[in-house]
Amino acid sequence: MHIITLLLVGSLVIAQTGMDVKVLKDQFALNSKTFNNVLVNISDKDANRRIAGTNSVKWIAGHTVDTGYNLAAILGVSSENPYAADFGFGKPFDPNADYPSLKKMLADWNALSPKIEAAIGKLTQGQLSADPPFPLPYNEQSIRGLIAFQMHHISYEVGQLGLYRKFLGKEAMSYQ
Repeated sequence: MHIITLLLVGSLVIAQTGMDVKVLKDQFALNSKTFNNVLVNISDKDANRRIAGTNSVKWIAGHTVDTGYNLAAILGVSSENPYAADFGFGKPFDPNADYPSLKKMLADWNALSPKIEAAIGKLTQGQLSADPPFPLPYNEQSIRGLIAFQMHHISYEVGQLGLYRKFLGKEAMSYQ
């Protein structure tokens, strides 16, 4: 009886880990796709425009790529973050900065995204349950919670960029 219970509980833990990983991986893939889609047909000239007192499209896009590099570092994929100086935590928009082009940002994002997705796909229950490197503004204080919060953050940035599409007179972002 105990052996059967252990086998069932062990199977549930494995199934749960697989489900956690699948959901996180799928969410990242969706975020990666929508980040690309939300920037379609936005020129660098338009990306420098701002709604009064807000960050520009370029700054929001750069901050999103910075978030990707931070997630990659947490997952052990990359430790080098070329976006941290301009777009890292607490870095404000600088109207005099010469930010990278959207083309460069998307190229960097698209080179990094498959590595992040693959790293998420390899996470174990132990890794998902490990403590995060810093406190999270999220209920679950674990690597799983950190990844989930990063997904939310990227979605939030994509939402801001979606609003900018309207401001710039562009069509709504496509999910296709």
